[in-house]
Amino acid sequence: MRAFILIPFAVCIYEIVSLILPLKLPLYGRILAYAILLSGLLKGMLYRQTPTGFEIIELPYGGALFISVIFNFIIVAFFMLLVKDAIFIIWKIFSRVKFPGYYTSLFVFSLAACTTLYGTYEGLKLPPVVNHEVKIKNLAPEFENFKIAMLVDIHADELTNESAVQKIVDRTNALNPDLILIPGDFVDGSVKARSKDLAPIKNLKAKFGVLGVTGNHEYYFDYHGWLKEIQNFGVRLLMNEHVIINSGDAKLIIAGIPDITSLMMGFTAPNLEQALKDAPDEPIILMDHRPDAARENAKYKIALQVSGHTHGGQMPGMYQLVKRANKGFIRGWYEIANMKLYVSPGTSQWNGFAFRLFDPSEISLFTLRSE
Repeated sequence: MRAFILIPFAVCIYEIVSLILPLKLPLYGRILAYAILLSGLLKGMLYRQTPTGFEIIELPYGGALFISVIFNFIIVAFFMLLVKDAIFIIWKIFSRVKFPGYYTSLFVFSLAACTTLYGTYEGLKLPPVVNHEVKIKNLAPEFENFKIAMLVDIHADELTNESAVQKIVDRTNALNPDLILIPGDFVDGSVKARSKDLAPIKNLKAKFGVLGVTGNHEYYFDYHGWLKEIQNFGVRLLMNEHVIINSGDAKLIIAGIPDITSLMMGFTAPNLEQALKDAPDEPIILMDHRPDAARENAKYKIALQVSGHTHGGQMPGMYQLVKRANKGFIRGWYEIANMKLYVSPGTSQWNGFAFRLFDPSEISLFTLRSE
């Protein structure tokens, strides 16, 4: 947990030296800038590790938003300053003209501030609906034009609060989907603190109900409590199991496995073989929170896997890091053998970095077609 504090602290010191000092502010201006910048360190201090996971110190919406904006600025400015200082080094080597430190720092500060405000807005705004046509082999005529809405990485918290979740629910219900899937990361925080914020999902409506699986964040905060609470909200969690959707004599299989974090935390590990045990020979749609295991999952007769977890990379500079951490999968469509994989950029944001830049969130709407 010290890394949540020590790394941002080191970055803050770097930004004070490379960004604030060259601006030549008066004493009171420098003190204010230092205080605001260092307040972003509170982001790491809000998380406390416990024997069973994490705790979050709860803040009112305004306080959580302020700290998030400052923390976002720290991250954005860091990447920009790396470019600025690389140019400075090259300048010193090849030019005898004095480097315009004041103007370049002022430019970086202004650009980082504007980018931070825009990226925070993008992270918090109501996600649009993105339509996807999916061709499925051996799809029965009864499931032609079958509509599946997918929400993932909702992360109900101080920022994605009850009002925000209700707006997501309203937009999803307006699609009149046949089925709703939620492949994990429902929430961040304890049941006591966050139940009210997640509660609007009980208003989700679909002809064939709402199905989900656990994501990694369900294991960080009172796993057993959330397992019960989420199902009380009307979501059937598939824990290494499948359900059969019947339309007349036709069948469609929806399978789900828990996130791999379950194994690390001592809970039920993901087991796709068990999830598909006794499943009829019909098209299978799999919910797996992470896309990492897609190549292994494709060895089974899966028509479509839907995942989240990556948040699409969130911003340039992080994209490649997140992609590498998820075995090359980041967002959008992939073809793996005979299996289609869709990695959603997520329906909301994660309060640990409530920011999106050129990486919009979405409510996914899949319309099934026969191939």
